[in-house]
Amino acid sequence: MGMDIQGQRLNLYESCAEGSVTCNNMLLVAPDLGRLLQTTPEPSKSPYAVKYYSAETKHSLCKDGVTPCRFQGYTFEGEDFDGFIDTSNHEISIRSKWTVDTYSAAYKENTTYLPLASQAVLIDQIYNTSDKALNESYRVTRNEVRRLYGEDMAADLKKEQTQWIKQRSKNCGADTDHLPRTQVEKVCFIQRNALREQTFFLWID
Repeated sequence: MGMDIQGQRLNLYESCAEGSVTCNNMLLVAPDLGRLLQTTPEPSKSPYAVKYYSAETKHSLCKDGVTPCRFQGYTFEGEDFDGFIDTSNHEISIRSKWTVDTYSAAYKENTTYLPLASQAVLIDQIYNTSDKALNESYRVTRNEVRRLYGEDMAADLKKEQTQWIKQRSKNCGADTDHLPRTQVEKVCFIQRNALREQTFFLWID
């Protein structure tokens, strides 16, 4: 689905089986939406950078409190904000995770949008960089843990990393070797890798 908002194009892609009621394997390709929450515009007039946001469908629940019922729209998440696409009102809204700042705007749906395949080279480059950075951060952290706390603690870190890799595959989707198969999965890996790197300091702090 393509969405035009104030001269900007947002594209929402999905990678779920046909006929699925819910879908949590979606990708929103859009300008840096976090900039819309800034109360004071930056002096720079550079164009918004393209960002990739994990997205999923949102439904109300049936009377049993478990089964999804009425489709409500799509949720997506950035590093500093949560977002929602209201398809009934053709409106997109974002809310800061840290402040009371919000932003909303009407969008016009456009069925002609850029295929995700056209972003493949860029996504591949970012994924490869992310993968190398994560592996290097893990290697450095494990060596430091071994130096400071010994082999047992280093083994605990290795065990935790193995479990994290399995959970990442479960959350994002992956092959039997825990490698991403699609562009959507690669984007999810990129986001998970960045969050994982931020936790390594806890082992040596």
